[in-house]
Amino acid sequence: LGDVYKSQAEDAEFIEAFAAAGLGFVGPSSMVVRRAGAKDEANKLARGLGNAVIPGVDNLSARALIAKVGNQAGLESLASEHGLSFSWSDDASPEDNAEELLQAGYAQSIELVTIAELQAAAEGECRTIWADYPNHRIRFKHIGGGGGKGQRVVRSPEEIAAAVMDVLAEVKVVEAGSNRNFLIELNIESTRHNEIQLIGNGTWSLSLGGRDCSVQMHEQKLLEVSLTQELLDAELKEVSGRTAEILRGDKETLGRMEAEGERFGEATGLDSASTFECIVEGFDHFFMEMNTRIQVEHGVTELAYALKFTNPDDPSESFVIEELIEAMVLLAEHGPRMPKPERVPRFVSGLEVRINATNPALQPHAGGLIRSWTPPLA
Repeated sequence: LGDVYKSQAEDAEFIEAFAAAGLGFVGPSSMVVRRAGAKDEANKLARGLGNAVIPGVDNLSARALIAKVGNQAGLESLASEHGLSFSWSDDASPEDNAEELLQAGYAQSIELVTIAELQAAAEGECRTIWADYPNHRIRFKHIGGGGGKGQRVVRSPEEIAAAVMDVLAEVKVVEAGSNRNFLIELNIESTRHNEIQLIGNGTWSLSLGGRDCSVQMHEQKLLEVSLTQELLDAELKEVSGRTAEILRGDKETLGRMEAEGERFGEATGLDSASTFECIVEGFDHFFMEMNTRIQVEHGVTELAYALKFTNPDDPSESFVIEELIEAMVLLAEHGPRMPKPERVPRFVSGLEVRINATNPALQPHAGGLIRSWTPPLA
């Protein structure tokens, strides 16, 4: 059930079906999902806000279509050929116009860019990136992927065609008319995976600190550690020299990620809880994606902070929430009326260790038996 929820909670049409049925949906609205849930749209928005974004391309399908038809006349002719409604906008770039036509094609399940054309466009973009970063690998990420799915890393042009096919097959978009757009990004080789927990009501957005999720296997997290300003401040009191310098750098990086996350949340009209994900190299960070769903497994954030909501008309009235799910339910029911809360520190940090089921070859596997069990320690 959890996997079903995770996949559907980021589907705007699924969320809209709830509203059409007169049901309340506990999670970000379809508007937020459309703005931030798709990796290509999220990247465009982040870049427009001045957030740090990984070097690469987020509109490969549009670029492939422009390469195919050339210009305005080509797009209009293709639209007419397939009976698609399309109007060229002089205020938009050729790629943005191409994207509008592609969206019209997706709605009618009409294929305007073939897989072969996408593979050729990917090779051209990769060669451009390698000209500037010859020693780096390149990562492909489908706009609808997540949890490591729909991703491949390539080292040379010879690997590109197969990698593109693998990405599309893994997220089941090989059928004609599917949205096959994927991001092409410089693969940052020595990284940490940090994410910022966000909550908002559509007007305000608040960061609840970060999580370091760098220890992973098969791109599934094994270890999560709360990353908070309070933790770094406490550690800075105990150290000096080079260690203090590193911690101060980490504190500044966390501050930038939190500020950019809140800015991104406000720009998307975030009206629930979501996760702003980044990769960190040294003291530099880059936006990866925003998961527009509750991250129910991230208890380390709830250990770090509670939320205090105060009546703006009577500061003596307030209540405190310690669970994100509870906050999401309140936001779903009373979102516009909910004042921006204060984050209340509980513990400077928290730690979570996960157990991932594997077979004897350490590959992901759902089967097996638990042969022994040790009760958890308080």
